[in-house]
Amino acid sequence: MTGFLITAFLLALLASTFVVVPLLRRREGQAAARIVALAAALLLMLLSGLLYAWRGTDRWLNQAALPAGQAAPPSISRLARHVELEPQDAAGWVELGQAYAELGQFPLALRAYQRANHIDQDANAMALSGIGEAMMLGGDPAQAGQAGAYFERALKVDPRQVRALFYSSIIAFRDGQLDLARTRSQALLALSPPEVVRSALEQQIAAIDAQQQAGGAGASGAVHADPATAIHLHLTLSPKLAAQVPGNASLFVFVRSPGGGPPLAAHRGNATFPQDLELSAADAPVAGRSLQAGQTVAVVARISASGNALPQSGDLYGEIRAVAGKAGVNALQIDHLTP
Repeated sequence: MTGFLITAFLLALLASTFVVVPLLRRREGQAAARIVALAAALLLMLLSGLLYAWRGTDRWLNQAALPAGQAAPPSISRLARHVELEPQDAAGWVELGQAYAELGQFPLALRAYQRANHIDQDANAMALSGIGEAMMLGGDPAQAGQAGAYFERALKVDPRQVRALFYSSIIAFRDGQLDLARTRSQALLALSPPEVVRSALEQQIAAIDAQQQAGGAGASGAVHADPATAIHLHLTLSPKLAAQVPGNASLFVFVRSPGGGPPLAAHRGNATFPQDLELSAADAPVAGRSLQAGQTVAVVARISASGNALPQSGDLYGEIRAVAGKAGVNALQIDHLTP
């Protein structure tokens, strides 16, 4: 069972290269979009459960071998009792944090890791990476946005810290920093991972290499819209909501099938209005799933203050129906507030 979960986790990570590639493409006159696509956000949520199944049985990620002769890790109650009696034992606090994290109790894990790092004066790589992990998987978007900084701090203390390398490679890949993602993946390979992990990492590096080569092909690297499936949009913002748009907000536009499923096309840009936008099959975020000529679809435009592709309370949005490839401009006004 453990081998299956490890394989499923890493193959899902590898598959993400095909999910988010289109959002790295350039259009004429536009900067390359960062990879903060819905698929990437969903990927992180999906992988968290698989990761903890791995973490519960594989010591390679935690780098925390059990004491000699100990057949099983101590219970949380025993660990809690230990740090109560030995409150300056940073290693004990780290182990308690790991135990809480394996149960999905991330707020408690975060406190334990923070205590360990405080004891070691902000120089405990395992505690720093644990703080980042608890923030990333704890469900608080504000904390999740800070997680990457803790992984980087952990790597400054210990460049071989496995958890920090692992998560920072995912973050780098998500943010389109392919060189860094490749470097971190190579660093993981150098740490003698289990064979199934090694194989998946090698495939991940190969996929990054292929993506970088594809991105450099052609004189301009531009991707042209498909006129047969193009949807022309004129985006506006309701004057009543204009005061609620924060600075540096992001605009996400998704084209969805009425039958549900992943988006057929996606775009991220600046939340400036009015603006004209064109989406087509060339903007498909999922390989093999794209707009078809004449297809009736839902188009959703959403302003995100957090930069998160997933809807958040307080986001502004608007929605219309459109037909792919139909001539003319579709007016879409952002005039609703997400509860």
